[in-house]
Amino acid sequence: MDSRPLLEDAKIITVHIDSITFEELLGKGERLATARLRHYDSDSLIFVRSPLRTTQKQLNDITEYEIIPDDSEIKAITIRRGASSARLAFGYGMEDIRMIAGKVYGKNTIDQRELDEIVKVFIQAILNDLRGPSIYISGNRTILENRLWLESHFPGGILNIKSVHEASIFLDLFFKHDGKYYASSRYRLNKGYWYLLSMRLKIPHYSEGDLMIHALADRLTFALMALDEMGTQYCLGANNDTPENTLYHFNYLISLITGIFDNLALKTNTYLGINFPIRSRISLSNKSDGEFLKQIASKNADIRSLISSYVHFINLIYSFRERVIHREGFARTSLVYRGDVKWRGSFIKISREQRDYAKLCGDVESDFDPFSKWGLYEIQSEYLLDPYHFSMSAVSMLIAFVDRYLELLGYPSFIEAQKQKDGHFTQTLNFFEKYHLGC
Repeated sequence: MDSRPLLEDAKIITVHIDSITFEELLGKGERLATARLRHYDSDSLIFVRSPLRTTQKQLNDITEYEIIPDDSEIKAITIRRGASSARLAFGYGMEDIRMIAGKVYGKNTIDQRELDEIVKVFIQAILNDLRGPSIYISGNRTILENRLWLESHFPGGILNIKSVHEASIFLDLFFKHDGKYYASSRYRLNKGYWYLLSMRLKIPHYSEGDLMIHALADRLTFALMALDEMGTQYCLGANNDTPENTLYHFNYLISLITGIFDNLALKTNTYLGINFPIRSRISLSNKSDGEFLKQIASKNADIRSLISSYVHFINLIYSFRERVIHREGFARTSLVYRGDVKWRGSFIKISREQRDYAKLCGDVESDFDPFSKWGLYEIQSEYLLDPYHFSMSAVSMLIAFVDRYLELLGYPSFIEAQKQKDGHFTQTLNFFEKYHLGC
């Protein structure tokens, strides 16, 4: 979704969930669905769900709104909580809703299920009149693919329709913006402990005892923090400050990732007994000195193969570092798109070479956003990059690379060993793994 001021002065968030989506996910044991619904009694969130008879206890804990009919129209919806009740006038005609459903689903005749899905979108429009912003969580691909169109046409206005994954990240950022770091509902941790657990679970083959690898773990922890800081700026909306703040954390993230690459290269140098004489040329980049990489290949073909499989990612990050540390930095630009679908965002300008590297890393068209999964957007022969979405993809790839690299360096899985124990740390780790929100 495009950048919008969801976190600006937000004290309470209304979370409107599609019951059908969550019933399916809970039936499959999907972790994030369970984790989200555990916050149903939060002081900062108001949960409400679409009508559905269900045997899922977690769904039955959520307040279900009632649709009040008036002949073939919808007159209002009622939300009851204990002795209190709120009645919201609906105000939309079913003929108009059917017309929108036909456009969204691309056909003249729609069935009742499809009509019901569009009705939920219009209910989301009136839920935005409650105190604070509201989000609607749905797993319906058609709704998600058309969310910006629905905002740009009818019912129009801000709807904040999010996928299950997006909602998890947003709610996590909402809590963190308020200084709250939850392992689960009402189970708060301090900031450092939260990120330590997150890093540990993402890099199971990290083990303490080696200063170089400890430095790597610190940098990865800081990278996770920087990513969340960018996410917070993204959810504050594009204004005069957020692009600058985002770029500050983006530049730091790039230096952290290249520092992690350097940690791995230096550890490889000693682990494999290469003892390369020129420290400045000990690098995973094939643009630094091919001789060091040749030495790796001669001593451990698996490590060299892993580096080769991530060569485009490594080159991409180093190309950003060159701009950040040694050259002109990044030009910033704001984009307000006013076509059939309206949206806005803040971007940095990148080179065609960097665009190509991202594509070689597996960048593809986004499922629901106007830019690609790596945050790329091309307009009039310019290559623009959304730093936050790029960073989410880059950190995800970094995590996979680092953990496999540490495994090849001979580090056992700390997580597997820890789960055989029964101490307080293991219990907290297991609880965090099961119920935390966010990435």
